[in-house]
Amino acid sequence: MLLRSISKHVKDQNWFAVVIDFFIVLVGILLAFQITEWGDRQAEKRSLNVALERLHEEIKSNIAAIDKNSQRHEDIASAGVELLKLIRSNDFETIPLALIGKVFIDGYTTNYSTSALTSVLNQQTFQGMDSNELRPTISALPAEYLDASEDELTTIQLVDKHWVPHISQILPVGPLWTLAHKGTDWETYFASTEGLREYESVSILEFKKIASSMQFQNEIVNRIGYESLILIEQKELRVILVRAMTLIEEETK
Repeated sequence: MLLRSISKHVKDQNWFAVVIDFFIVLVGILLAFQITEWGDRQAEKRSLNVALERLHEEIKSNIAAIDKNSQRHEDIASAGVELLKLIRSNDFETIPLALIGKVFIDGYTTNYSTSALTSVLNQQTFQGMDSNELRPTISALPAEYLDASEDELTTIQLVDKHWVPHISQILPVGPLWTLAHKGTDWETYFASTEGLREYESVSILEFKKIASSMQFQNEIVNRIGYESLILIEQKELRVILVRAMTLIEEETK
C-alpha cells in the first residue's frame, strides 16, 4: 500500500508527499529496530535473572557448608585449648586420646560450589549492569572463596605431612583415626577397620614426659592458631555471601 502511494506521488511529481512517505518508512524501520532491540534486552535480562537465581541458591548452599564445617573447625580449636590446658596442669591419669586425635589428625576442607557463579560472570549482560554494588560484589567472590580455602588447604597439608607423622612417633596412630572422625561421615569406616583397633599402649608416665615438652605443646598451639584463622576467614566470607544474596534478591524481585 505504501509502495503504491510512493509510486503514485513520484509519477505525479508530488515531491513533498514523496518525502513524507519516505519519512514514514524510515520511522517504521527505526521503530522496528527499537522493538527488536528492546526484546533482545528483555530476553537477556530474563536470562541473567535466571542465572542470578541459580547463583542465589548456590550461595545459600555454600553458607550452609560454612555453618556445618565451621563447627568442625571450632571443635578442633576447642579440643586444642582443652588439651593444652590439661597437659599443662599435669592432672590426668589416662592419655587423652580423643583430644589428641582431634588436634593432630582431624581436618576438613570446605567444598564451595562455583558453577552458577561462573555462569553469571560469563554473561555479557552481567558485565554491563548498572548496579553500583551487585556487580563488584559478585565479581569479587572467586577471590573471596580462594582466600577462605587457602588456610584450610594449608592445614590439611600440615595434617598429612607434619602432624600425623609427628604424633605417630609418639603414640600408636590407629585408634586416633577412629577418635578423630567420631561424629563424621567417616566414623563407621574407621570404627570397622580391624587394624586401627589393635595397638600397643604407651604408659601414662611416658606420655606425660612427651606432653611436657615445648615441642609437643607448640604443635598444639600452632593447630589452634590455624583453626582460629580458618574460622575468621569463613566468618568474613559468610558476611560477604549473605550480602551478595541480599543484592541478588533486590535485583531479581
